[in-house]
Amino acid sequence: MLSSGSNALFPMSDQCEYKLLPIYAGGSSDERVNCIKYDPLSGLILVGGNTTSDNFAPAANDHAFIFAIDVTGNWQWGKFYYNVSYAFSNVAGCRFSSDASSLTFQGMGNS
Repeated sequence: MLSSGSNALFPMSDQCEYKLLPIYAGGSSDERVNCIKYDPLSGLILVGGNTTSDNFAPAANDHAFIFAIDVTGNWQWGKFYYNVSYAFSNVAGCRFSSDASSLTFQGMGNS
């Protein structure tokens, strides 16, 4: 749990903590997060995973998603990957390159 105290990655004020926690992103079924990364270059928190909610993705079967929020909790962008069109049903993990200039998301196809 994040507190209003300061730390090296996320220096937080009380206002930031109030806005950041809790953040809700998802639908009425299951959303599983398998990747959370903070990008200090862009100042974004990147999240990836899997959803089975038909009100978060177009149907109630497995779809991958990736979204980004800034450190104050504002939505920046998001993308779901419909597993028929993109054949991408789950973000299983992610990793920065050695120089932190790119982020790779690993995933599973629909089969």
